[in-house]
Amino acid sequence: MNGFVKGFNLIELMVTLAIVSALFSISMPSYQDIIAKHQTRAEVNKWLLAFNFARQTAITSGNIVTICPSSDGISCGKNWQDGAIIFIDLNRDHVKDSNELLLQSVSATNNKQIVTWRAFQNRNYLQFQKNGFTWAQNGTLRICFDEVSQQYNRALIVTRAGRIRHSIDSDNDGIQEDASGQPIKC
Repeated sequence: MNGFVKGFNLIELMVTLAIVSALFSISMPSYQDIIAKHQTRAEVNKWLLAFNFARQTAITSGNIVTICPSSDGISCGKNWQDGAIIFIDLNRDHVKDSNELLLQSVSATNNKQIVTWRAFQNRNYLQFQKNGFTWAQNGTLRICFDEVSQQYNRALIVTRAGRIRHSIDSDNDGIQEDASGQPIKC
């Protein structure tokens, strides 16, 4: 029987752990960056699909379609972060009545993101007419990551013609701007 035992001694194990922890600490910030970018992109796409669905349904059905914030998935509320509902608004009062068809519910935002809507005429809803235009209303849906940095903040800008566009980084500083050219803040 040979007197040698195969394995790690304490010094080799500590060196290995030091190397692994150093590599982990170097890669962790980039991993968090990837996660934040993915969560922001997913949230922007969710709202873009909802707005486009509401507009397209208004055009194809020939009815007024309203999208408004909703915490219960049934009636309009105040906080866009709680989610939203999209419904055919037969009487154009931006309130979902029992005889009006609920088309879709938009899920709530995760707790690391803030969603706000600012619109012309200070309306907390958006209505699309049967031609796809809004009721003389333009606005911006801001999606902000609950972090110190503004690099993950995004916006969807809705024009009176019902067109929806993404915010852009026009000055290449890593922070996207809203329709007025200001950095996006929620």
